[in-house]
Amino acid sequence: MNLFFIKSIIALFFLAAGITALISMLTLMGKVNSKLNPKLLRKIHKTAGLTFFILLIAISIICLHYVAKVGDALSLRAVLHSFFALALFIILVLKIMIVRFYEKFLKFAPQLGMTVFILAFIVFSSSAGFYFLTSGGSPEKEKETSSQIDLSKEGNIDRGKTLFQNKCQSCHLAESEKSKVGPGLKNLFKKERLPYSQNPATVDNVLEQLESPARNMPSFSSLSESELANLFAYLKTL
Repeated sequence: MNLFFIKSIIALFFLAAGITALISMLTLMGKVNSKLNPKLLRKIHKTAGLTFFILLIAISIICLHYVAKVGDALSLRAVLHSFFALALFIILVLKIMIVRFYEKFLKFAPQLGMTVFILAFIVFSSSAGFYFLTSGGSPEKEKETSSQIDLSKEGNIDRGKTLFQNKCQSCHLAESEKSKVGPGLKNLFKKERLPYSQNPATVDNVLEQLESPARNMPSFSSLSESELANLFAYLKTL
């Protein structure tokens, strides 16, 4: 189970806590004839807010660990994700400070709460949402195992290049060995060993990396046999 999957599952609970805090706040402050007990709503809002904050800290620790690994090779999406996450953290801390210590500014708390939720949704969508869309929401989607896949048939290089551009190019360079988010893949099959895993640079080991990635790479176990044949045909030209 890779780190992106774990982070994305935590992010689901993070978003759920944010939605709960938002709905309880709107019901408490905007619904005149609400039948719910205001004390209960405040308790729900406080509990959801605390859960939201704790999960934000947990996700931030995972993200900082990832950033420390990749350094300045972050993708544009990751940079924007980090920017919105930092803005979210600052505004959330500001809201907490106002609620606890600066009662004269309490009138701004609802607007800050709405801003926090909007930023939380953007942060979730740019990371966990993107992960679930690209991976199918599973760390190991059921498909043919490596031993059942026949890659002896010749793949289409052009289709493989298109697949690479759609699935891999955001993290890997094709024209260089320099790292982007992941290692550059030029001369991939001309090397003795694969980057990171250090396994021999064979088709089987690259296939294993796609299905059960080393480090923080998302799994691409959902690729079909023909897609894999096309991808490997292209990778062999690098």
